[in-house]
Amino acid sequence: MKLTDGQRLLLSELDPWLILALADAPEYWCKYIRDMQGGGTPVDPDWRAAGVWRATYSWGVAITALGDYMHERKRDDPAHKATLTWAEITRWVESMPAELRAEARRQRKVGIELVSRVVDQILAHGITESEPTLW
Repeated sequence: MKLTDGQRLLLSELDPWLILALADAPEYWCKYIRDMQGGGTPVDPDWRAAGVWRATYSWGVAITALGDYMHERKRDDPAHKATLTWAEITRWVESMPAELRAEARRQRKVGIELVSRVVDQILAHGITESEPTLW
């Protein structure tokens, strides 16, 4: 499955250990992220300057405008800059080569210093050809 640049950027907002965990066992870790109902200020400087927020919904995760304190926005709400559903994350992981998923599993267990190389490979998986900017 191909991800848009916005979706890859949204995934990169997650902690590296969590990206490895998703690549290892997406069913479990999607539920974990959903149940935590986390959010926060994005790391990406463009998104930060735009005043958007990372939010978790029952259907997935999004970079979205502030103000949805009850997490009621639907996936297609125009306030979202980027979205990923749990099903899209799972399909994306399932499209990865088995050796990349196995490496993610190994790296997840060895410590944060070695994680970034595999996280970069995971995020690069499914890069699409040039797509329009999200805003």
